Amino acid sequence: MIHDYQPNLGGTTEVVIRLARALKKRGHLCKLITHPESWVLERDKHNIELIYAPKFKISFMEYIPHHPVKVGKIVSLYEKGNIDLCHAHYALPYGLTAYLAKQTCGIPYVLTLHGTDVHRLASVRPLKPVMRLCLENADAVTTVCKYLKARAKAKLGLRNRIMVIPNFVDTDRFRKLPRSRALRREFRIPAGTAVVAHISNYAAIKNTLVIPEIARLVVRSHPKAVFLMVGERLGETGYDLEKLKKTVSGFGLDRHFRFIGRRTDIARILSISEATVLTSLNEGSPLAALESLAMGVPVVSSKVGGIPEFIKHGVNGFLVEGQNVEKYAEFILRLIQDHELRSILGKRAVKTIHRKHSEELVISRYLDLYRSVLERSPKSRRRRRQHHP
Repeated sequence: MIHDYQPNLGGTTEVVIRLARALKKRGHLCKLITHPESWVLERDKHNIELIYAPKFKISFMEYIPHHPVKVGKIVSLYEKGNIDLCHAHYALPYGLTAYLAKQTCGIPYVLTLHGTDVHRLASVRPLKPVMRLCLENADAVTTVCKYLKARAKAKLGLRNRIMVIPNFVDTDRFRKLPRSRALRREFRIPAGTAVVAHISNYAAIKNTLVIPEIARLVVRSHPKAVFLMVGERLGETGYDLEKLKKTVSGFGLDRHFRFIGRRTDIARILSISEATVLTSLNEGSPLAALESLAMGVPVVSSKVGGIPEFIKHGVNGFLVEGQNVEKYAEFILRLIQDHELRSILGKRAVKTIHRKHSEELVISRYLDLYRSVLERSPKSRRRRRQHHP
């Protein structure tokens, strides 16, 4: 697996680490190729093999890219018979690393598009030919939803087939749990208060500045409501977390908000939530929404990207078009105030995850894909006969 693991909540970092854990659990050897500053939870450092591409300095260069070192690591592992193929996450820069490794030693690679590479990088004219090079030389290309598949083909003019393999949820971990009283005490949430959770990083694309407006409408009709804001700011420009907090204060909503930072106990947080809200301007297949559904907690989400592929309006959650603040508030209030509706939608949400997004189902598809790639690669077949007579 080629990816650099950033200290953020959810997203591709978590997808890749979960994929590596799931493969190891099934008896496969999975190495994560990354750099020394990569962030991985302590629980994963002991369960997943990390291969660090060391930094090096050249006196006349201020910035030294570490991707050539990753290529060298991959080539060495492949030539020693320690790995069979690469799986790169994002077309750039990790797909380029895999492409260069293939050109060097013939190792086949799978490339997965997750969203940012399609939303942003594919719109940068100088990067398009490089992205096409990486994608069209991959032995297989996957993406996490039909929406990204269509966008990638349209923006990059790709000729090769793209397979949709969705993100997955560990349904043993994310399942209906008893409400955590200890957590409510920790967050100072009084008994009888409804909890609406927002779980994501504070990136501009998440559009969280609209949430105080939604909350103001919700608490007018339901004064006992708290919005639980889970996550931390990314290091990008164009988003100011302090501005969000000032907006909350300006509306007089401080007692209705809890900013609790990055958490690893997401299942427990969902266990005390009546609903989750997602106000993104664009998305692929967000883990936070999938995990909420797996816990039987309906999601009120913007109708963007790949979200309508697994959230069906009025069936297992609610979708809002055009960032309509009134509609967000209306659907949140319906879930807070109507226990029977919340229960019905929650049960359907759980069925959605078990039917299409369970770990067992998705990992089986990845393993089938890996085997198919290896079978189609003549050099890999010759190499396996040499190392495994």
